[in-house]
Amino acid sequence: MEPIRIGIVGCGVIGGHHVTEATNSPLADLIAVADVMEDRAKAMVEKFKVPTYYTNEDDLINDDRIEAVILALPAGVRTPIAFKVLEKKKHLIIEKPAASNSAEIEKMISMRGDLTVSCCSPRNAMSVHGEAARKCLETGVLGKIRSVRVRAILSASAKPGENPPPWRESMKLNGGGILVNWSCYDLDYLMSITGWQLKPRVVLAKWWLIGEKMSAYVAPDSDADAHYTAFIMCDNDIVLTMERGEFTTSTTDQAWEIIGSEGTLHMPMTPQQGKPNAVILDKFVPGQGVISETIWKQGDPGPSSTILEDFAHAVREHKEPKTNLERALVMQKITDAIYASSKSNQAITIS
Repeated sequence: MEPIRIGIVGCGVIGGHHVTEATNSPLADLIAVADVMEDRAKAMVEKFKVPTYYTNEDDLINDDRIEAVILALPAGVRTPIAFKVLEKKKHLIIEKPAASNSAEIEKMISMRGDLTVSCCSPRNAMSVHGEAARKCLETGVLGKIRSVRVRAILSASAKPGENPPPWRESMKLNGGGILVNWSCYDLDYLMSITGWQLKPRVVLAKWWLIGEKMSAYVAPDSDADAHYTAFIMCDNDIVLTMERGEFTTSTTDQAWEIIGSEGTLHMPMTPQQGKPNAVILDKFVPGQGVISETIWKQGDPGPSSTILEDFAHAVREHKEPKTNLERALVMQKITDAIYASSKSNQAITIS
């Protein structure tokens, strides 16, 4: 398969991951990088032997050698650049979250035409354990799905890190805080495992700023969520509950579950307290009660993929990527509703 000729805008931490992946992949030919901070762009060129660097996105987008662009930037500054990429008729990979609101994604959909646009939220969904969980659920062993649950509460460390990024909990720069930073991974993972059958209808939610004693853990003037919780009614009597918090007063607690009428699936998304990752199936057996079975454990072989690999195949084979804009829109509508519900103190209906 002919490699995708790629340019990457943004040479920060996430951009560095994309550059590494593109450099190491036989499916990509990295043509150029761009960053407004010239020293960062030059560092990427020197470290990875990238042919060209630019100090603005326009020069990279207008480079005729490049057929696809990766945007490794916060949502608040990324979306206008995404529009320019699509106007230039180039394929696109968007970092997570896909945008700051649903209207921005809807505009991208209207501009896309026959281009391929891929989102970065399915990183966990494309893992070996995500595939194992999906195949298990497809067997019907859980019965009728009742509850899908995300809870990821992260304890504040003894001391804050130096120079916390200004975008991390900023409505203007990032479209939000912990909700947009991490919960698109949660949603994409669980939506993928359940075959995208979760159809959200009503959302009741609340979010909070970081606690005053922990204000040094985020940048000054941070105005977005450090902690949120949401109750989401879906079609077919399924309830989705979501809670995430960072720099909290609680000890770390993480759980991802799909609870059905006949069984429950527990999935890992990060290692917990030094324990090996595992996907656990609980099921009721008459006369025995609930028994547990490990259907995947860390180290087990299985299929996995990367965002770039999936994107390259989508472009060359004219098929949809793992998470396209339509799927990103479903998740963004949940995000928008969570923020709207918290602001109004009322339940929000999703069309």
